[in-house]
Amino acid sequence: MATQTYKIHCLSEALSPITHMSRTEGNEALINREEIHTPNGRRFMPFLTGNALRHRMVRDPGARFLLRRWELEGKLNMRALNFLFHGGTLTEGSGREDTAGVADLYRLFPLYRLLGGSLPGQIVPGSLIAEQGVVICRENLPRLRGCCPFDLPGNLRSAEEFVGGWQYTRSDVRISSPDLASRDAEGDKLQLMPFTGQSIIPGAMIWHGFIAQHAGELEMGALLLSIALWLDQGATIGGSSARGHGRLATSIHLEPEVDVTALMQAYIAHVDAVREEAIAWLNAAFEAKSAKKSKKGGKSDATPESNSSLG
Repeated sequence: MATQTYKIHCLSEALSPITHMSRTEGNEALINREEIHTPNGRRFMPFLTGNALRHRMVRDPGARFLLRRWELEGKLNMRALNFLFHGGTLTEGSGREDTAGVADLYRLFPLYRLLGGSLPGQIVPGSLIAEQGVVICRENLPRLRGCCPFDLPGNLRSAEEFVGGWQYTRSDVRISSPDLASRDAEGDKLQLMPFTGQSIIPGAMIWHGFIAQHAGELEMGALLLSIALWLDQGATIGGSSARGHGRLATSIHLEPEVDVTALMQAYIAHVDAVREEAIAWLNAAFEAKSAKKSKKGGKSDATPESNSSLG
């Protein structure tokens, strides 16, 4: 199957505050920043990590699609779920590489040929590069000119003009639901705790994207379907989405151009065709270690971990 390298460029406008945080100082949460060199010296610029964008835009919606399509909700053990949703963890001593198992993973799960991850006994490389989110501002203009295919305005504002703040106060049941509060609490003094933080403000524009290296049609179909599901589900990034934070309006540019619908349909057809074999692979790859040892010892009464065996 022929493969090539594809680029997906995304231009997102913040519709609500983006709270993609790095640390706290006192009771204030601070947004992620990176150090860059500018003609005016070093600057610390707000940005979105490629890891967060890859997880929110690709891994999470792609994994949810597989679980729904194969009717696996509530049927996989934690090791399998952590692999699908978070890349997995090495839980067993690494030994001989299971090249046949990795080949089956790549064949059955095109999405995870892109994403890679950790099987119980070995790390499986992926081929997808997630570009970090770069705020379109005066300081970032030189590097944006080299990678962003979208038209950029000539007169850009400084990055700090796109940084704002927010503050919330933890509520009290006597305020939110006074009919439910005990009368014994009426005399207690209210001490509502405020908490604050920084954000990238609504209206900020951010360039981000992906490079799918040596990808075939099924890998591209998996990637494009995941992004489409992310868009359909509200296109959010960062924390505090329950408060309405992190909503994006996103435009996408592909290099080279492809038939998006055809690629997504081909991937969905593949997912349906390999359902039984893929479920069996998940069961075998993430089976409890104790069950594997029992099978090697020839015991017939070995019991797999609860919920790890599927019909």
